[in-house]
Amino acid sequence: MAMKHLFCLPCLCLLLLGGCIAIDLASVDRPFSQALQDPASTDLAMRSSALMANHPDLSGFRLIDSGREALLQRLELADQAEKTLDLQYYILRSDISGLLLVEHLLAAADRGVRVRILIDDLHFDQSGQPLLALDTHPNVEVRIINPFLHRYAPGLGRLFEVLSDFNRIQRRMHNKVFIADNTVALVGGRNLGDEYFEAHRRFDLRDIDLLTIGPVVPQLSTSFDSYWNYKQTLPVATLAEHPADTKLQSLRTLLKKHRQTPDVATYLQYLADHNVKPMSLVWARGQVLADFPCKLATDLPDCASLHFDRFHRLFNQATSELLIISPYFVPGKQGISLFHQLRQKGVSVKILTNSYAATDLKIVQAGYSRYRLPLLEEKVELFEFKPTFALPLLQHKENSGFAGSSQACMHAKTYVIDRKQVFVGSFNHDPRSATLNTEIGILVESPELAQQMAALFERYTLPRNSYRLSLGSNKNKQQKMQWHTEEEGSLKIYHQEPMVSWWQHLKNALMAVFAPEDLL
Repeated sequence: MAMKHLFCLPCLCLLLLGGCIAIDLASVDRPFSQALQDPASTDLAMRSSALMANHPDLSGFRLIDSGREALLQRLELADQAEKTLDLQYYILRSDISGLLLVEHLLAAADRGVRVRILIDDLHFDQSGQPLLALDTHPNVEVRIINPFLHRYAPGLGRLFEVLSDFNRIQRRMHNKVFIADNTVALVGGRNLGDEYFEAHRRFDLRDIDLLTIGPVVPQLSTSFDSYWNYKQTLPVATLAEHPADTKLQSLRTLLKKHRQTPDVATYLQYLADHNVKPMSLVWARGQVLADFPCKLATDLPDCASLHFDRFHRLFNQATSELLIISPYFVPGKQGISLFHQLRQKGVSVKILTNSYAATDLKIVQAGYSRYRLPLLEEKVELFEFKPTFALPLLQHKENSGFAGSSQACMHAKTYVIDRKQVFVGSFNHDPRSATLNTEIGILVESPELAQQMAALFERYTLPRNSYRLSLGSNKNKQQKMQWHTEEEGSLKIYHQEPMVSWWQHLKNALMAVFAPEDLL
């Protein structure tokens, strides 16, 4: 009888997983393509060339910290592109801003622009139907990377793959790149969704983009192409179920109705009240730092990546100051050792990450909490972002149908070294970004840009916007952490983690003990 039950297990698998049929990536046809090789004739290229004429061999850069401007720049680039648009993102949602972007991408494709969209498969279902429809346009191709292969029983298939192939499934493509005509690009930490563009009813994820033209853009395109043509990509056309013309017409109808909804109309007015700033650029030498897509493979442990070691070598060059903004900050023992060495050299180290009340990933916060005391003992200046930061920025929503309690969360990933070098990208300062996810960013040699980024750091760490941590003593003369902040114009010191209930304290303490650090 026992043998009979064992024999039935494969049968159950066959029934639940559609015969256990999985997509064979090796047999999938993925036509090879590359970035635009000669963009010189495009209007974007000619305007960029005019700007670059007085700055040979340098790239132009501009920091964008406004979510509203970040979306406007993307929409404007989609409207201005003449030949190609290449988008590589971890998430693209079918929400207010996401569908607005899809609308502009569709309009570009209608003009004859070749549009390539590469999305990580973990969140593909959040935009799957519009992207499947968009892919049916003759000038658009959408691919997903590191896909779940059992797609015919989605929920059970994913569970099966998590259990059977966890080492591969936990690796995700986390890059964020937007490139127009291989001439102008946006790189940073923003995904494509309302919470990144000041369009969400509740969440406001503060982030930073780096807009760039010049020699670094072809470097970004080379990285994009390596992922686009990688063996673990899957053209979504292989998932199509309906006639192409029906899908595309349905998408056009959806986008037309979307633009007419009250929330979208309100947000469009909000965008219209803010013009895109003229392209004022800082000229400097830049270098793209990017993981190779083979980091997604489980059998290539030596694949070149943005490992902590590379950043630590960069940090070791600091002689006076190191500023770090990372929403998820888990430095590990190696990081504590590095900060000790820097402090021994007299380097000021200042770190901004999320408070427990602000973070959107509590388990990562538990991993970070292990290192707060050691960081403070090394005289590292530690700041935690407050969830109330966004409220002044969202006042327009109180009078516009977007009303509701709002929560801010820091999502930018930046480093400033000696006010001379700046890194902006997708890399979180945690083991997941170091060893599991693929990441990308740009390192810029520019005192001017570094000063701008330092000014943003100072703004984010003002007492009204963040908590400054310090060490105090309790009645037994034991070291205890304190949180210094400003509330309603008065300075305040918390002796327990602010805005956290006793139950959250308990959960955080338990997660801090048991959370596997290498997965955070």
